[in-house]
Amino acid sequence: MIADCKDKKGKVLVIDDERGPRESLRMVLKYDYDMVLAERVDAGINALREHNPDLVIMDIRMPEKSGIEGLQEIREINPNVSIVMLTGYGDLETAQQAIRYGANDYLQKPFDTDEIQAVVKKYVDRTKLNSRKKQAQEELNKMTQSLSREVGKTNKLTSLGAASSELVRDLRNPLTIIRGYLDLLNYELKEKRDSTSDEMSEYLDQIERNVERCAELVESWRALGRFDFSQMQRVNLPKLMNDCFRDAAAHSEISFSVQVDGAEDQYEMLGERLQIKRALQNLIDNAVTAVDSEFAPGITVEFSLSNSDIDLKVKDNGCGVDTSTLRWIFEPFDNTATIEKGAGLGLFITKKVLEEHRGSLVFESRVGEGSIVSVRVPQAHTALGYFSSPASLAQA
Repeated sequence: MIADCKDKKGKVLVIDDERGPRESLRMVLKYDYDMVLAERVDAGINALREHNPDLVIMDIRMPEKSGIEGLQEIREINPNVSIVMLTGYGDLETAQQAIRYGANDYLQKPFDTDEIQAVVKKYVDRTKLNSRKKQAQEELNKMTQSLSREVGKTNKLTSLGAASSELVRDLRNPLTIIRGYLDLLNYELKEKRDSTSDEMSEYLDQIERNVERCAELVESWRALGRFDFSQMQRVNLPKLMNDCFRDAAAHSEISFSVQVDGAEDQYEMLGERLQIKRALQNLIDNAVTAVDSEFAPGITVEFSLSNSDIDLKVKDNGCGVDTSTLRWIFEPFDNTATIEKGAGLGLFITKKVLEEHRGSLVFESRVGEGSIVSVRVPQAHTALGYFSSPASLAQA
């Protein structure tokens, strides 16, 4: 799981042998940031190791060790933390030297309050942005390694090739999103080297969301055919469907709509959340493919209740499916399947997941008129009679 840095206060380390500037910075910044103070370079290095700040503000002229020496040590320990040097009048050349050694910026004493607040925000945000980018890259590396191990040893369906092709199909969309936003992020960081923007934060949000989706898909693939009662929980279907729509909307111009008859909390089922999300995502992905070439593409999901069951219909205004293809729609390998469009396993797996949860799936379609997928699953309180009750049920 990627750590969420957006809502945490930033942390600022001030290293200055003069009490006046140290306390002034603390008073100005303490309401917005966690402040750590040190009066010598060595003490500042220890504080850096202990507190891992987002920004270091350091005086250039100090006894024992200079700010330039401290800068070089900090860069060996942490090449990513932002560093702003404080310099007095006449030290401009030394400040420029500090930039060459890896400082991000410098400020002259006495500093202006508004200026210091703006500079601190800029570089704290920059460090957090770089940290989130690094975490996203690490999560992708972990996921790739995990996937490589599983592909090397696991055969969950009738053949390893079938399972691998289905996984490729599932992962294509989120990985495309991740690659696109990483390209945008790298461009922003290159063009605006010393600034941050709302756009960059949004790029990282998309990367993090889709990295987690990929991780869920890998775990879901590993668990296929292994129904785990210990993972049963209450799943709110309208909320989960909105998550699927949000993921799909990130890379399309399609109009999405969810219509719920009555209160959303009525539409809770009992199941494995990862498997249910994968089944719903398959339905949405199929609908997105169907409407891709339409002039005004639209997908609507309608929720209603029938006795103790939940009914949901996924409707699209896409190209539709002809009768000859429709009869094979739930077969694991039909002749129309290709690697580009998937291995012909999406609806097969979706139907299998729903049936494991005591549900059903019906597919209706007409060429040129679109398709309607009807799903029926028992409400959570009804499903308790079908399954062995877990010790505790978490709210999804």
